[in-house]
Amino acid sequence: MNMSKIWRDFPFHGCLTSAESSPVLKTLEAQDYPHGMKCVVLDLLKFEMEIQKLGEEMVIDQYLSLQEQRYWGRLTSGKRKREWLGGRFAAKYVAAEMLSQAGNNVDWSRLALIYDKTGRPFLVADNKTLSLPDISISHSVDLAASMAVIKGLCGIDIQKITDRIERIRERFCTTHEGQILFSFFSGTYKQHAVVLTKLWAAKEALRKVAKDSILPGFLQLELKEINACPVNKETDSWRFIFTRKHNGMNGNYRSKKSTVAVGLIADYVLARTTTNDSVT
Repeated sequence: MNMSKIWRDFPFHGCLTSAESSPVLKTLEAQDYPHGMKCVVLDLLKFEMEIQKLGEEMVIDQYLSLQEQRYWGRLTSGKRKREWLGGRFAAKYVAAEMLSQAGNNVDWSRLALIYDKTGRPFLVADNKTLSLPDISISHSVDLAASMAVIKGLCGIDIQKITDRIERIRERFCTTHEGQILFSFFSGTYKQHAVVLTKLWAAKEALRKVAKDSILPGFLQLELKEINACPVNKETDSWRFIFTRKHNGMNGNYRSKKSTVAVGLIADYVLARTTTNDSVT
């Protein structure tokens, strides 16, 4: 399968923003990851209109696996249905891109997403010998985002910037982290929500690559440093560096250093990380 076929067979390409059309996504994809990475953002409002044009029943029958169709049937909220379906289509699309680049001929519509016991999504396909990429999904208000990597684990998070973030600041931002944030991102009080959302999204993305059965708490992930993106300093993107203390195999505490790429897309923050970005 070549890329033109993926675009031709995918009925919602008009709803997607990919690296080819977004400087921020292009920069985030260009971060040094030796095995390759893809991410896209899907406009849920456009997606919903396309669903209405094609017919919801046809889309569900043709593009979802039986297991996915059963899960869909249990959803009752229109908003939840739109987010769930949009995230799934975005994830299948980036997975098909990754597989195509590796020379594997698989149709994106034949991929299915299910969840492991921790609630983390992963891909399955009818071809049992196929090495499938790891995927991550996020959605917020009118956008969904997904990413895929061939090796290791990945985590993506997208967050709409709102004033609500100020009210929950103590849940995820320590005094020291606030000092790091606001010394790096100088601005007015009105911009505090933007800065805090960057930290929230970065920590959400980082939690999604945790291998523990219990996710680390927000305050267990400690921001240590922020750097301008070394790939393209003209875009609104940065590297957030965190440490996390966790128990080693001998019972002693070990500290892991991780990097999260963070960028702005209009009034949303997009954050992504991979296990390749972590150094023990």
